Amino acid sequence: MISRPIRTMSVLCLVGFACLAPGLGACSPGPNSAPPSHDPAPPDDPAPHGQPASDTSQSHPDTTLLGLGPKHGEYGLWARFDGDTLRINWITRAPGQGLLEVVAEDGSRAPPGRIHSTGVAHAAALELVPGESVRLHYGAAADPEDRHETTIRRPRADERPPVGVQGLDSLYVIGDIHGEYENMVKVLRNAGLIDADLRWSGGTHHLVVLGDMMSRGAHSTAVLWFLYRLEQEAAAAGGRVHIVLGNHEFLVILDDLRYVQSKESRIAELHGTPYHRMYDPRHSVLGRWLMTKPVAIQVDDVVLAHGGLGSEYLPYTLEALDDSLATWVAEESFYRWADDAYWEDPDLVLPVDSVGWDRRLDFFFEPESPIWHRDYAQTDTAGDELDQVLERFEARIHVIAHTPIERMHQQYGGRVILTNTFPFAAEVLLLTRDPEGQDGWARHRIGFEGPPEPLETFF
Repeated sequence: MISRPIRTMSVLCLVGFACLAPGLGACSPGPNSAPPSHDPAPPDDPAPHGQPASDTSQSHPDTTLLGLGPKHGEYGLWARFDGDTLRINWITRAPGQGLLEVVAEDGSRAPPGRIHSTGVAHAAALELVPGESVRLHYGAAADPEDRHETTIRRPRADERPPVGVQGLDSLYVIGDIHGEYENMVKVLRNAGLIDADLRWSGGTHHLVVLGDMMSRGAHSTAVLWFLYRLEQEAAAAGGRVHIVLGNHEFLVILDDLRYVQSKESRIAELHGTPYHRMYDPRHSVLGRWLMTKPVAIQVDDVVLAHGGLGSEYLPYTLEALDDSLATWVAEESFYRWADDAYWEDPDLVLPVDSVGWDRRLDFFFEPESPIWHRDYAQTDTAGDELDQVLERFEARIHVIAHTPIERMHQQYGGRVILTNTFPFAAEVLLLTRDPEGQDGWARHRIGFEGPPEPLETFF
């Protein structure tokens, strides 16, 4: 353990470039440059340590902006654990008394506790009932059309999912969703993974969500609660939804809110809390769930990561990388990046030596990180590095997201597949086992409508 000033060694001005697909805008430099108003996808740059997060909130007279309705019932939900208590906040379409019913796993009703209603915002605290999950019915007491249901799972110490899966004959992948709820459900429906009621219909199929579910778009909270539920439904049907983290999940938790829409900020305003606290993994249901997820997984001979695995991470196995991430996000320093007083304390003691600390900084802020890497998407000169990575993991394909493209396609002779479409969540990648396919895989993209189309290879 060492003690030293932090600011001088952790203020990182990472000058990144977000090169958009042709026709979507020019490359924009720097973490501190304000994105032009016409650019639909501003650069993803980590804020230097200690930089105040932008205040993206605005005042609105009602909840019209929130888009609440039958398909967005969980939009304004904030759930968090406080010891043996589950604290619930939700929003209704109109002011009035809130309604909350609590159902245990055995079907018995549990007392919800007192409901505090202030305008359209409602709060309650309830003692956790026995069992692995609890089902909440909540909404407006006076409006049956404004009532919704969410099942909350108890956190478990062994909750981290495996980073390796073997023996699949098909795989679906969706890139950056960025709060585009309607796009997400539309493309998943056309892929046959959800039905008209937005429930899992993919059977035993596997879907990988390749990071950046949050920010930019207006429905991040809805997207996360939807995926939280879909993961449960897929597992019950014998399938899987694999969540892989991107840079924007970490940005929000670290209180860098430059890319958070005012519509999302309004939810936190109504609940009387800073936006990033809605995803604090120490208490928040969604935050804790997110921070159990990996940054890279492997399905047979396919490696998947949000930005991409570069040569700097060759010493890691995927299991070791996930174990390291679990350690890093459990440390107090992880939650205090935006707390100037914490970092300026002359008596601050780091949890590890300088080598270990730099390793953390590299992961969260450097462009070689799996959540920030862009070389495979933006250059045609990373072939040697790509071959090293594929050989290291005994893989043939690396699937990535992060860098916006007009449509899904392949690069490096099919060894890299890019999935982050713009508009976001406009396509799903489908890989199916085929002896006649390249490296044993048939490769297709699925859009909002129509049948799958073969992937193009750009170089």
